[in-house]
Amino acid sequence: MSPGFPIYTIEQIEPLLNRRGVIEAVRDALIRHARGEVRSPMPGHLLFEEARGDCHIKFGHMAGAPNFAVKIATGFYDNASLGLPSANGVILLLDARTGAPLCLFQDGGWMTAWRTAAATAIAAHWLSPEENPLIGIIGTGLQAQLTPAWLLELLPEARFIMTGRDMTRTSQIAATSGATPVATTQELLAMADIVITATPSAVALFDSSHVRQGTHFVALGADGPEKQELPADLFARATHIVCDDVPQCTKLSDFGRAVRAGVITADDAIPLGRLLSGDQVITHSPDEISIVSLTGLAAQDIAIADWFARQMPPEDGKMG
Repeated sequence: MSPGFPIYTIEQIEPLLNRRGVIEAVRDALIRHARGEVRSPMPGHLLFEEARGDCHIKFGHMAGAPNFAVKIATGFYDNASLGLPSANGVILLLDARTGAPLCLFQDGGWMTAWRTAAATAIAAHWLSPEENPLIGIIGTGLQAQLTPAWLLELLPEARFIMTGRDMTRTSQIAATSGATPVATTQELLAMADIVITATPSAVALFDSSHVRQGTHFVALGADGPEKQELPADLFARATHIVCDDVPQCTKLSDFGRAVRAGVITADDAIPLGRLLSGDQVITHSPDEISIVSLTGLAAQDIAIADWFARQMPPEDGKMG
């Protein structure tokens, strides 16, 4: 029996992808979220310790929008050994006037990955001290693989280096993404202007003493209280700390660990959307350390679901 609303599969969704269009939608979502124009409760979070997996549920509504979204995203990090992707999920778009479902994106977690890559590109572009930065990527999962192509949308002259726990896999991914593999995290930290951490690690990936002044970080893997990528004491060295959402990052991310350790306070962070809009302005200096912590927002899920719904051909039930 038909559910009465269209279900779009990844085979229908992926051909419509336009990175620049998604980046602009996500940028607007970050700004509107920072301005308080999005109603989005704290995300739901389920852990599956034996399976080394987690499930995130995010939902929200942008003020004045005709629709709202509910997103379920999963990450089961041992799936590769089963021949399965580690990420999965769906996004349901509903009518904000009647509550009726409008469409379901059975996207296999790709829309979450794309909107995260868009936010990463936006953050790295904002941090970049120059037009052709050397960007270091730590990780070998889907997000690490996506990062170079999305960053090149905003930093077309950027260069990339990459490292991970498995050098064979690192070399394979680097070859397909235009990055240069390096042997260790410490070597990457010694070279990179911007470091992007994209792992499901439960412990810090490096020691703070290995970080040189002038390094900027975009940390996106630690999106749950059980995860950690950056050492807590690195936040004490940072001149600027930026969060996609300060309360959410306080609960879920490396930033929250640093707050609970007493290294910093929650008041030390700036919402990313305020910087993107110009509502708050800060200046960079060549020798500072900056950190952007991304945990993913319901506003981004709403934005990407609405963007794709509007791209659907009329015969597939395109929304006006």
